[in-house]
Amino acid sequence: MIASDLLLDIYRAYRGKIDSRAPAFGSDKSNVAMDIANRKISEWATDPRNKWNSLFEVAAQNEPGTVATTGTTTLTGTSTFFTDYNVGDTILVSGETVRTIATITSDTVLTVTLAFSNTASGKTFTRSTIIDTATTSYNLSRKFFSSSDYAVVTKTDGSFIEYPIIKAQQRNILNQATYVHGSNPKKITFAQTIDTGIDAGTLTVPGYYIPDEITLATDIVPVDDPNWLVYIVASELARNDPASDDKYPGLVGQANDLYLKMSNSNNDTGFLQLNSVINNMPQVSDGPDVDWTA
Repeated sequence: MIASDLLLDIYRAYRGKIDSRAPAFGSDKSNVAMDIANRKISEWATDPRNKWNSLFEVAAQNEPGTVATTGTTTLTGTSTFFTDYNVGDTILVSGETVRTIATITSDTVLTVTLAFSNTASGKTFTRSTIIDTATTSYNLSRKFFSSSDYAVVTKTDGSFIEYPIIKAQQRNILNQATYVHGSNPKKITFAQTIDTGIDAGTLTVPGYYIPDEITLATDIVPVDDPNWLVYIVASELARNDPASDDKYPGLVGQANDLYLKMSNSNNDTGFLQLNSVINNMPQVSDGPDVDWTA
């Protein structure tokens, strides 16, 4: 489902009419609905009871914000967090080849070692964290929510080393401890000595990442069941509308039912079968007095 269809379905559920006219995407009323939708998407993605399989990523994802290039070594960001990065990390801007960070001035300005080829704006980009064995802590993407059970350092020769990730409170108990901690941004710390021979290697932390917000009418709705998002947004609109607040209980009930099904499906509990076949056939017995009607 794309965002424009989401908006149409929200207003159909909210108004309770098939022919209900939804506001144009980008209008004030549309923005209210999309603001609620984006908040609900964030709540869904960060639900501690569920690790959504659809949000699991192994490789680097687009960083928050967008960037502009001007054919120079300067990269200018909008809603970016450049100070989370380190000099020596690499940046890949859409339409460009990989560049290495030379200096970081602020959250929205950095320079690279080789000038960009193009002049463009509104570009997405990824960042790769490069290991410096003298550094033990590294900032993770602002989209990072929860880790898998290991981190990977890929060496310059293509081989790799896996580092098990433990709970932060176990860091002084277990040897070879690597743990995730902090917030805004979260960090990964190597409590043990980092192996020799991985200097300049690339750090990857497989895990669960918060999806991008919906901004365009053509954006894909990122939740597992878009119908849940339809009903939960419609319920909030109804709750705040005196003319429609009586619809709130039904809408939120439908949303909750869909959320449970979505959660069960994600956790493979929606289609559990019984361990044995149940039947009413009598069991064979060698006893002389068997009541077959019992």
